[in-house]
Amino acid sequence: MKPSSETLAAAAAWAPLLDTLENVMGWVKDAAGRFVAVNTGLAASAGLERDEVEGQTDADLYAPEFAAVYQRDDAAVLASGRSLLNKPELINMAGGEVEWRLTSKVALRDGAGRIVGTAGVSRRMASDVRGAEGGDPLANLIRHARENMARGPGVAELAKRAGVSVATLERRIRQNFGTTPRSFLAEIRINEAAKLLKESNLNVSEIADRTGYESAASFTRAFRRRQGVAPGEFRRRFRRT
Repeated sequence: MKPSSETLAAAAAWAPLLDTLENVMGWVKDAAGRFVAVNTGLAASAGLERDEVEGQTDADLYAPEFAAVYQRDDAAVLASGRSLLNKPELINMAGGEVEWRLTSKVALRDGAGRIVGTAGVSRRMASDVRGAEGGDPLANLIRHARENMARGPGVAELAKRAGVSVATLERRIRQNFGTTPRSFLAEIRINEAAKLLKESNLNVSEIADRTGYESAASFTRAFRRRQGVAPGEFRRRFRRT
């Protein structure tokens, strides 16, 4: 094996040991962000078996708005070599649920000191702020936004439902996703629309209505801005038959 492969294989050998720790997810990735090895906790978070996860990336397993955060942190560790330790973040679980976890990531180096991948662990944590329904404010926001997408709830409504002020919600969204609540909600809607274009037979007007846009024209404009192509072209390229 090449030196980089040997390094990754040695790190991957530790992944099964993490199965002995309750509520811990563990993984090893190569420099391209592909999972080389995972424990059963990580596989369960994606609703898959361990061997089904290996070779996949975060983008293959999780909702895009979450995968982008995980991949951004990976890129920072790969570029700098500095560890990311005990970062509180929301993890997108199988079935669409989310939960708070403390995540740590480190760079893996080969014998020559070159960074060849990353390894990480994530453990469940208690939410530090409870919403009006007894759950975490951000988890409540994401759940409510998805369940009521066709109605297009606004930021003020979601903040009220989560039991926090708009300012608090804005701060937490920015801390966890690097964007504003409005942009984050728009991302959720576009991601759902993209999924429907790939997996359903709904036409553009029906998808616009289901994802909360005023018209097919406004949906098409928003989709083109974020995806770079019109909905029809996106469907032709990525339709799952």
